[in-house]
Amino acid sequence: MKTIETHPGLADFAVRLNLRGIITVAGPPSFLDEERELEGESFSNLIHPGDVAKFERALESALFLERKQSFICRLLKKGAIPVWVDCHIMRLPDSAPPEFTLIAFDVSHWHEDESKISYLSTHDALTDLPNRLLFNDRVTVAIATVQRHNQSGFALQLLDLDGFKKVNDSLGHIGGDELIKAVAGRLKTLVRESDTVARIGGDEFAFILGGVSAEREVEIVARKILSAMHRPFRIDGKSFYISVSIGSAIYPEHGKEPVSLFKHAEMAMYSAKELGGNCWRIYDSRFNPENGDVSMESAMHEGIKNGEFLLNYQPIFCAITGKLKGAEALMRWENPERGSTSPALFIPLAESSGLIELLGRWVLRMACHQAKQWHAEGHTDFYVSVNVSPRQFRQAGLLASIKGALEESGLPPSSLMLEITEGILMQDPEKSGAILNELRACGVKIAIDDFGTGYSSLAYLKKFPLSVLKIDKSFVDELPHCEEDVAIISAVLSLARGLGLSVVAEGVEFNEQLDFLASRGCDLVQGYLKGKPASSAQFKEKFLKNDE
Repeated sequence: MKTIETHPGLADFAVRLNLRGIITVAGPPSFLDEERELEGESFSNLIHPGDVAKFERALESALFLERKQSFICRLLKKGAIPVWVDCHIMRLPDSAPPEFTLIAFDVSHWHEDESKISYLSTHDALTDLPNRLLFNDRVTVAIATVQRHNQSGFALQLLDLDGFKKVNDSLGHIGGDELIKAVAGRLKTLVRESDTVARIGGDEFAFILGGVSAEREVEIVARKILSAMHRPFRIDGKSFYISVSIGSAIYPEHGKEPVSLFKHAEMAMYSAKELGGNCWRIYDSRFNPENGDVSMESAMHEGIKNGEFLLNYQPIFCAITGKLKGAEALMRWENPERGSTSPALFIPLAESSGLIELLGRWVLRMACHQAKQWHAEGHTDFYVSVNVSPRQFRQAGLLASIKGALEESGLPPSSLMLEITEGILMQDPEKSGAILNELRACGVKIAIDDFGTGYSSLAYLKKFPLSVLKIDKSFVDELPHCEEDVAIISAVLSLARGLGLSVVAEGVEFNEQLDFLASRGCDLVQGYLKGKPASSAQFKEKFLKNDE
């Protein structure tokens, strides 16, 4: 038998092929099958059927392009699993008719490692459930499947643990992780194998329920989950009881693409939270801001006229000393009959309908008057922070509204901070910079809200007249145990110091988060650990009296 010359020890498998892919010369005995006669056999018969197309494309390219072509395939071994090989095929010079040399290297270990990496990138390390990345992909696949086969639809459900902070405080971080794993294990038993359950956040889970397209069917599953969660969890020899809030949305009724479907399920979950938790809600299309629902908009007009909108204030403290430094004004809507309406529902509608301009001016006036009153009571080292919506930021009368609120209340401009999200600023950086310069000239402070979640350009960031960066809660949640978040927070703090900016960390819920932030030089913190949003009277009683 002829042999083909190769460098000893380099090639695991080597053959010569003709134009039809038939082996004309086999290399030295290989790991494939030493006793097998390869000459005269089609190379296509030696590889996995799923990889034949790769080989045929490489052979054709090697013929016409006359340079080496590479591909990865599986070589078949009799009575054994396929061997992953890295193949290189090249045309022999001056061969007529054309002939080719193909050599292959065993890359089984490399491929196994790559498979493990791929798995880890799509699954939650703690619970072994699909993570947000894989869940989003499966939502897309579910939509495509329904469309292709003309099926009835499916439901997307989001679940969040109620009061997880208290349980986590008593169990510690390790115990909290054990509880999350126990919850994940129980949830997996409640859905069919064809359904998907994923962990998409700290204590947040998500479901895809195939073939569930009616509210009654969604309710059955939701109640089944609520009932299962009522049973105690045994952690470290102790029993713990938790409840959950569930939000549901149905495809295609509540959304025809993943983003809207997820957003509407999230709105429903927040609505369940607003009702006190331990319940489920399905998305109500009447609250869809894209629909510009007339009844909801009319209710908002009536609510403004009847004084149903009010402000709560969440305290902001010095991370190192614990001294109260300010408060963020947060709008709430309380109707005597309907009760609380989640900001996740009414803010988008107010934005799309234009009511946010009226509400925004009201928030500015009320917040400035309240802060001035607290100044008059002796709390002069105190600022109030107000969110500026995209529509407000673009309106021509923003500067006049701010000046009017300051003059009317008598609040010093330096005691007012305006919070503006990154996305607003980067839509038109040049125009945004001009507006910010006008605001800064007025004397107010400017903060970038939810920093790190938008479209920041460092080139523009250094040009904007900013005072504060507010780190989004998503980067604080896993501190100090997530190496990526530690790196991000450290980088933001270093960046802020270089630019002469203060930093506020949002969503601080645990002492270990506070300790980490303080140790890294974070200026201010805000979150449930230090204080929840409260009415002006409650704020004064809980926080200002302790600060006297």
